[in-house]
Formats: sequence, C-alpha cells, structure tokens
Amino acid sequence: MEEKVLLVDDEVDFIEINKVALENKGYKVVAAYDEKEALEKALKEKPDVIILDVMLKRKTGGFNVARELRKYEEIRNTPVIMLTAIRERMDIQEKIEPDKEWLPVTEFLEKPVPPDKLIEKVADVLHRRKK
Repeated sequence: MEEKVLLVDDEVDFIEINKVALENKGYKVVAAYDEKEALEKALKEKPDVIILDVMLKRKTGGFNVARELRKYEEIRNTPVIMLTAIRERMDIQEKIEPDKEWLPVTEFLEKPVPPDKLIEKVADVLHRRKK
C-alpha cells in the first residue's frame, strides 16, 4: 500500500517540484494551497503524513492549521512536518520547537529545503510512526 502525503504550501512551484520528487519515491501526493483546502483534504484523504508550510494566505496560517488538525479524532495523530522560513523573515534567533498545545507538529524543517532532504524526513517520520 502506498503511503499518502498531503503537501500544503501556497507556492505552486514548491508543490510541483516536491510532488514529482515524492511520487518518484512511490508516495501518493495530494496538494493543498491554503488553510481551508488543507483541512478539507486532510479530513477527506486521511494522509499518512502532512507537510505544512507556516506562511500560507495569512503569515501564520500553518500554525492555525496544525492546531485545527488536532481537533479531529481521525487525523489527530497524523505526523506533521512544518516548513518555515519564518526565522529568516522575522529575524528570530532561537530555534522554534514543536509544542503539544501551541504548535502540535512532529518536526520542523527550515525552507528552502531540498527535495531529497524532505523525502528523507518523510521516510523518517513514517518509520517512527510504525514503531
């Protein structure tokens, strides 16, 4: 059974490049381009992992989506890899860490992230989930 990845980003180029890279590794990829579509597709598709950009239509839209996802039993435990260039754009020095309440994500990756590193992280998160 192929594993399903929900890729959420408002940058079409980012989605296209990473969709191809993930599909070439055997993943089924579903794309969403904003907060509303991300939640709808997460509930409908029930992906094995969600890759979620912080900055969507709203600057911190990804944070809101991450918290919303945890409200639904059927996707509450789906791993979320959050992508961010927020430290760079907002000149935040400290490392942003996942937090169960405020930021319920599994991993953080700094953008720009090469497709091979993203694929490696997806495989790692899915492997840990199966243990």
